[in-house]
Amino acid sequence: MTSHNQNRTFGFGIIIIVAGLAILLHQLRLFSPNVDDIIISWQMLLIVIGVYNLFFTQSRVTGFILIAIGAFFLLPEIFNLPYNFRRNFWPILLIAVGVFIIFRHGLGRRQPGQPDFHHKEENDEEFIDEFNIFSGSERKISIKNFKGGKITSIFGGSEIDLTDAELSSETNIIELFYMFGGSSLTVPNDWAVINKVTSILGGFSDKRSVSTSGQNDPKKTLILKGFVMFGGGDIKGSM
Repeated sequence: MTSHNQNRTFGFGIIIIVAGLAILLHQLRLFSPNVDDIIISWQMLLIVIGVYNLFFTQSRVTGFILIAIGAFFLLPEIFNLPYNFRRNFWPILLIAVGVFIIFRHGLGRRQPGQPDFHHKEENDEEFIDEFNIFSGSERKISIKNFKGGKITSIFGGSEIDLTDAELSSETNIIELFYMFGGSSLTVPNDWAVINKVTSILGGFSDKRSVSTSGQNDPKKTLILKGFVMFGGGDIKGSM
């Protein structure tokens, strides 16, 4: 088992233990009613899932988003805020998405050990950077040393055909961000696709047949990471 998988398993075990303790203390009525409503709530569930993604997986953006959403809706339960505080969620969300887009597609800096999506000498030849907002697109990728890239869809979508692409021998990652949008990826039948996408009121699924996905070449692996909210996508095999 790799160190990454060990971290995920360790983190999941901690989450299960904490959840069990919280339920046990709730059953023993050791929480005050106010604390009980906070601990046993959907907002706290989002925060816990966000912390798990933040510390025990490589989906840090997803972790921050889940923690922010959970904390926003939990604040009125803790503090005496105006009754219409929750109405500010959507404008704040739009501002956050705008800032996220700027850093994701322009000002972001590479983290140590991560692919350099912004390196111009490699980006055009080895990475994709697909962005759709209130629009759609269709692309056929024929990169011969494909390392991944980014796909962002906000109130839009895309269809990306990777059947003529060839994966590099390195770690190949596509980072996804869908909000009220999505995309469809068509990949060669011998690719192994690892789906690490986190979804809220959405989904991202592998629609390839069992017989097709079972013939994957372990040396040809594509990792999908990211966050889907009110949207979705799928993975298709080549015909």
